[in-house]
Amino acid sequence: MKSIKEALETVEAVITILVDNTIMELIPGSKMISRLSKPSSNFIAEHGFSALIETEGKRILVDTGATGIALEHNLKLIGLTFNDIDVVFLSHGHNDHTGGLPKLKGKVIAHPDSFYQRYLVPKEGVSYELTSPQIDSRRQFLELHKEPVKLSRGVITTGEIPRIHLWEELNVFRIKRDGETLNDRVLDDQGVVINTKKGLVIIAGCSHAGIINTIEQAIKVTGINDIYCVIGGFHLIGPGEAKIEKTISEFRRLNVKKIVPIHCTGFEAIKRISIEMPDEFEYGTVGCRIDL
Repeated sequence: MKSIKEALETVEAVITILVDNTIMELIPGSKMISRLSKPSSNFIAEHGFSALIETEGKRILVDTGATGIALEHNLKLIGLTFNDIDVVFLSHGHNDHTGGLPKLKGKVIAHPDSFYQRYLVPKEGVSYELTSPQIDSRRQFLELHKEPVKLSRGVITTGEIPRIHLWEELNVFRIKRDGETLNDRVLDDQGVVINTKKGLVIIAGCSHAGIINTIEQAIKVTGINDIYCVIGGFHLIGPGEAKIEKTISEFRRLNVKKIVPIHCTGFEAIKRISIEMPDEFEYGTVGCRIDL
């Protein structure tokens, strides 16, 4: 049996951001990004993330947003319905990424930890539940994997990401196992990697494993160290702001050519990346289409 490294083909792909915290219309696109939302066809935003990968006739949905409302509406604007999705991949089991799951059917791929009770505890005495909706076995078929999974030609998951750079982790999450509430390192956090002619494109849901750890895992599982683009939430908000400068330094070390920071990256980090890496920075929101 061939390894993933040997089998990872080079493909063309289109990525559409279907759910993100923000929407911006009537501003120019770029050589990389087309902006689909406009007054005649308004995309809607919500706190959450979902991206559609279209490649060689396959449609892969990465995450589902928080409610399914934005996802369904925005899919319709690009001429699709839930029935057009071939496979759903969950980057991790927090409900701003999995809340739309009950609206979908078919194959769902996730990490074994994705359906435990989960909580965000940003400070003592404050707790927010993040538990994912459960799978409906009548409509959905669940595959659980810790190892990398090939989603289609040229598209794989990172699998569980080793925490090499411990400075990237944040101790603000909890998980409930066997009735006991424990510190949660969010080991289910995974990314998706596309091998394009321009280099690897990495989609990160929230980067709880750390976006630098995620990039290095993508390099490890593909054997390719040419990183064209990183898209997604980098979790540099709140206490994560302390990691901004180190993360920017590591982006430079890894020679990341394009950076599209959205969702939980946070305003301060997006601002700093745009100022310090202006040639690499791309302004992304819901309704952005990226042709690769």
